[in-house]
Amino acid sequence: MNTAAIYGPDPIHLEGRTGSRYWVHHDYEFTGNTEVDARLSGYPVAVFQPVGRMASETPIVISLQGIAAPYQLNSFIIPTLLDMGICCVLFDAPLGGERSLTRSFKGDSLIEAQAFRKHGVPLSTGLVLAMMDAVGRDFATIIRLIQERHGLVNDRIALLGASWGTLLSSYAFMRFGIGSRLLGTIGHADLVGFTGSYMPFITPLLISPLGRMIGKVANVFLGPGPTIVDGALDFLSVLQAVSKGDNLTQQANPMTYRHLVQKHRRVRFLVGENDPLVKPAAAIACAKMFPDGEAYVVPGLGHGNRSFGPDFVEHVRHFIGTQLGDWKW
Repeated sequence: MNTAAIYGPDPIHLEGRTGSRYWVHHDYEFTGNTEVDARLSGYPVAVFQPVGRMASETPIVISLQGIAAPYQLNSFIIPTLLDMGICCVLFDAPLGGERSLTRSFKGDSLIEAQAFRKHGVPLSTGLVLAMMDAVGRDFATIIRLIQERHGLVNDRIALLGASWGTLLSSYAFMRFGIGSRLLGTIGHADLVGFTGSYMPFITPLLISPLGRMIGKVANVFLGPGPTIVDGALDFLSVLQAVSKGDNLTQQANPMTYRHLVQKHRRVRFLVGENDPLVKPAAAIACAKMFPDGEAYVVPGLGHGNRSFGPDFVEHVRHFIGTQLGDWKW
């Protein structure tokens, strides 16, 4: 088994706080394409440690953003956690930020799908499983890193995810037993249910032969090579494949391993009542399948945006404060 190469740290400054930035490269065969796999195997890790609390007594939150989004979008939680005396660790998941194929930092999954096509790599349920397994390994690597480099050996570890990051965190939490608490925002842990609500209802038509023929006509006006239309159709195709729940999808679905979650390990989801991509009822049903699971539905909140009331950032900060209040100093 290959081992992770860790470089750094270098100082990093976010939200007025100073932390340590590492670069980790840990080879993983995501696709079999050497160039693509190399891009997806390296990622940044940012560690922000509270000043004045013994490292051995410091709880830890490891956080992941949504699909294709850079870890910097989660930087708003750094002051919240540090002021509570909790260490904050951020890293990029495959397709996000410095771990993407495009390095666009736009958080655009369709652009990433387009890049896969340019490399001749199909999107598939096998790739979804590979990303789940790789990120599960990443969590373990990061925990070893902060233990060895920072003395952060406390077993109070929470995994905090947003959208797709909730699914990745859930897989590590359930499949590999990483963390004592799972906090998911604008998402839940059921991969099949999540993708089913995420994709547009007209997806079957869009990815049908007729839909792809129309896409080819559109490509005439968009220029040569794989276009954003190709990326969109490929992305929708894999969403539909995952929603059907084939064998690889079942292996990638965190809920396949829910029986491994002991009653002392807490599961909480925060979702918006107005979220067009994540059904609140699905999050509630998912939470009920755990010994200590709950889902909170916020009026006015959408998928990171809002119709009324406090914004997503405020809700997440409150969520952290209530769910980790017993960990603060």
